[in-house]
Amino acid sequence: MKLTPARHYAVWQLMLLALLVPVLIALLLLPGRDLLTTTDVAMLQLLWVTWMAQQAGQRWAVITTVSSVLLLDWFFVEPYNTLYVHQIDYLITFIVMLLLGSFIGRLSGRLRIELARAKKHMRQRQLLANKTRQARFQAELEHSRAMLLRSISHDLRTPLATIMGASSMLADKELTLSREVIKQQAENIFQQSSLLSQHFDKVMELSRVQQPQQTLALVELDVADIVSAAISRRAQLLNGLPLQTELTGSRCIADSTLLEIALANMLENAVRHGAAPVIVSFTQNNGYYSLQVSNALAPRHHSQRDSGTGLGTAICKAVMQLHDGQFILQAPSGNGVLAQLRWPLPANVATES
Repeated sequence: MKLTPARHYAVWQLMLLALLVPVLIALLLLPGRDLLTTTDVAMLQLLWVTWMAQQAGQRWAVITTVSSVLLLDWFFVEPYNTLYVHQIDYLITFIVMLLLGSFIGRLSGRLRIELARAKKHMRQRQLLANKTRQARFQAELEHSRAMLLRSISHDLRTPLATIMGASSMLADKELTLSREVIKQQAENIFQQSSLLSQHFDKVMELSRVQQPQQTLALVELDVADIVSAAISRRAQLLNGLPLQTELTGSRCIADSTLLEIALANMLENAVRHGAAPVIVSFTQNNGYYSLQVSNALAPRHHSQRDSGTGLGTAICKAVMQLHDGQFILQAPSGNGVLAQLRWPLPANVATES
């Protein structure tokens, strides 16, 4: 699926926004050249790149990023008014800026595609469902979109700041850094880039669970297999973690992939924000299945940073909405957390029971 320019912008207008506005930004910042670092200028330019990605998509975001990098080199890197780079350290800032601009454009493009796809499905459902059902679906769509955008803003902030800070230190010609410090900063850039990659993977998971309800594949499942598959999805994070299972009843009826994705996100949040051991339990009572993850709360200073729960919670809620169930997050004992997936047995199974 190809992205097209926003309808209220002609191609020539997008060219001006991608090429002329970065020039104006550079000229406005030029009087403060002696006070601003290249990282300061790059961060300000990335704000415009983000706006272009949201309005026009990945292609125009990349064009804006390239023009911004060239202007940064021309006006703010010695020797001025030339594209010659006399210090290799500045290349780090340029490369990081290009990568971030491409990532922002790609992520925004994916969001635009998914929102367009969701709107298309909404129009199809409007032809088949009554007005009450359509109003509910639209409200859920808007809520998921708002939650997704808030979560992306939260989860990108810290990794981006760390990457820019580390690259700024490496690029600062006035600092003499030891090999150990250079290695540490490079590791910081790698680790935070990995966090961005994990965040993008979660966006893909949310995209998967927000497909139309007619794609739901309800089959009889072995709960132990679902637990094992969910652990495999977060194998690196859960490696060596004490994990207890209490499975009262071994089978349920659900969509295997969606239930696995939801449980994997519950386990991840339990590890990142709680303390061992983590207990996974399953019961079947009063016509409902209940899959729970519980553990004690970790001290605030032990809770892992850069690990916002917004997307994980959104994924679990979306999975349960497709199953006509609920995702419940509560602290029953005051010092512990219980995350629960609760969904009804199919009508024929409930009748037989």
